[in-house]
Amino acid sequence: MEDFKYKEYTKEESKIYDSAMEKLKKSIAQGLTFDEAASQLDIADPELKQLITDDFLKIFIVEHHYEKGLPLKDVATRMSISHERVMEAHKAMLQDVQVTAISEYHKGISKGQA
Repeated sequence: MEDFKYKEYTKEESKIYDSAMEKLKKSIAQGLTFDEAASQLDIADPELKQLITDDFLKIFIVEHHYEKGLPLKDVATRMSISHERVMEAHKAMLQDVQVTAISEYHKGISKGQA
């Protein structure tokens, strides 16, 4: 597994992130495709915009696949994106979970709680 570090958001980036997440959620609920909704985000920093859209897709997968039982192919259909794209996001999401779990485990070891 490659070295991985989560982005530390500034207060301003956090505001942009939260606002963009709400906008994406509303746009999808109104029937826009994922790409249409993402294209409407007015975020100057392309890296931040990519992080936000990637996170939104992962959250959507969790909410619809894991919480509501929607098959991943149907998640792709619902978002009007390819199944392969959903599978890539799903894989990245699982890697995020793995990295976080390992990190938390090691924090416990260093505190003598493992």
